[in-house]
Amino acid sequence: MIGLGNLGRPMALSLLASGHPLVVTSLARHEADDMVVRGATWADSAADVAAQVDVLITVLPGPVQVRDTMIGSGGALARMRREGTFIDMSTSSADVAHELMDAAGPLGVSVMEAPVSFVAMAPIGSSRASASLQIFVGGTRDDFERHLPLFRALGGIPEQIVHAGPNGAGYAIKVLLNVLWFIHAAGTAEVLAVASRLGVDLRVVQRALCDSPAQSNFLQYDVNSVFERGDYDDGFTMDLVCKDIQLAVGLGEQAGIDVQVSRLVEQIHRRALDAYGPKSGEMSVFKLYEDASGTAWRLPPA
Repeated sequence: MIGLGNLGRPMALSLLASGHPLVVTSLARHEADDMVVRGATWADSAADVAAQVDVLITVLPGPVQVRDTMIGSGGALARMRREGTFIDMSTSSADVAHELMDAAGPLGVSVMEAPVSFVAMAPIGSSRASASLQIFVGGTRDDFERHLPLFRALGGIPEQIVHAGPNGAGYAIKVLLNVLWFIHAAGTAEVLAVASRLGVDLRVVQRALCDSPAQSNFLQYDVNSVFERGDYDDGFTMDLVCKDIQLAVGLGEQAGIDVQVSRLVEQIHRRALDAYGPKSGEMSVFKLYEDASGTAWRLPPA
């Protein structure tokens, strides 16, 4: 596994707990210390990982990093064993997937993507403490079936490991999932800002909307991190949010659909990025609307 951040770490620990031999590398050596204690092998580079394994997994910030690691300066693909499998679990793009497939074919390496989503219906942050994942797999049906036990060992919930279709389909589902979540974030923040300025109790608003056709997982669970702790979730940062929304806008262009809502939501999130910085939390759009309303939305636990 290459990449042991907020997403890669719980999956790596799940693999080790399942008894799989694991070779790892990441930007910082200390990120792997406890994994090495549990039996993982540290490698100094992505290429060194690739040379030692039958299945290579990347969990990286985006398509630029995936491409660079595999066929750019990282050179990992060229070091992979013939008949090995490369699985990218990042939120990336079909363009990169197909470029990697073209490069991997002559080397006898199979390419799959399997981006993930942490299980919903849990407070922000706590859902990421362990790997309980939806996994959206793009690739051949044969490769999917062959690696299904591995996806389960990575923390995939059996009924939530989905064969999305050919290469690129898994990326598409993950990008669309993410952009809809960011749409929910902006819309919910806007509604709460209006209610706050009108002096309406925000818990009453939340309960009323959760019992209505406007209900969403975001409204029921995710907003509580802001209400109760002022936590905007810096486990996923605004620079990555804007990257993912841009990927969604690109999908719309590819499909010939004018994604006006996505483009507007991108503008709002870029305002939050400019206001609070690229490493601010993914729910910083809430702070943007809190500031507009003139008050912080802090409430006791429901």
